[in-house]
Amino acid sequence: MPQFAGRAKIRVDGKEYRTLDGATINTGGVTREAKKGYEVYGFTETVAEPTVECKIPLGVDDSLLEINRIKDATVEFVTDIGKTFMIVGAWCSAPCSLSGGDVDVKFAGLECKEV
Repeated sequence: MPQFAGRAKIRVDGKEYRTLDGATINTGGVTREAKKGYEVYGFTETVAEPTVECKIPLGVDDSLLEINRIKDATVEFVTDIGKTFMIVGAWCSAPCSLSGGDVDVKFAGLECKEV
């Protein structure tokens, strides 16, 4: 029976963070938008950066400020079916927010690779 991805681990420069269900990756690339008037004429392209978003349960060994300072890092998104995606040149793209003991973390980077 085939298995499908359902969970992911997040590593930053080799350090694995505990993550809650719902971690997401956007591999980035090109976003296309239709150009239209009286009819559809075609499209324009813009570049979209790859991103990873996740929630981390705040533990005594976690530092929000350390996470906020992440830049020029390698972020790995490791799925439970063995597929791994790597974002290179990554940074924490928004200040971490803490709510109910869970930290919202967002990373963005230069390029996403499947390894």
